[in-house]
Amino acid sequence: MEKASFKLESYRFDKAILDFSNSIGTELNLTFKPKGEFYPKEGRYNLFFEVIIDCENTNIITVSCKSSFLFNGSTSIEDIPEYFYPNSIAIIFPYIRAFVSTLSLQANVQPIVLPTINLIGLTNELKENTSIIE
Repeated sequence: MEKASFKLESYRFDKAILDFSNSIGTELNLTFKPKGEFYPKEGRYNLFFEVIIDCENTNIITVSCKSSFLFNGSTSIEDIPEYFYPNSIAIIFPYIRAFVSTLSLQANVQPIVLPTINLIGLTNELKENTSIIE
């Protein structure tokens, strides 16, 4: 069996903003903002993933998560497998879903449970927003 080419090293939430001062409507809109930094000398990729939840043009929750992935022997951006970009987002998204649910539940409001979403559409955006840090 072939060894995995990357692994999740760590994650943490850098920012969490709640604003339930206005009533929450039934239609929530989600905005995703992925970006990355690749450190070739360390074989490390930092994924910064921001999720904004709004209702009727009012931000309700903004959450930013930073996760770090390690590669086996990757020393250049070309060594990163194509499947890494969508899979890195898919790996970290369940943590974000759970955090948003817990955050809204602890605020003593109707819990916000994000749906399971196919985020493969964010692949190109993440690739375009990836910078190489020497």
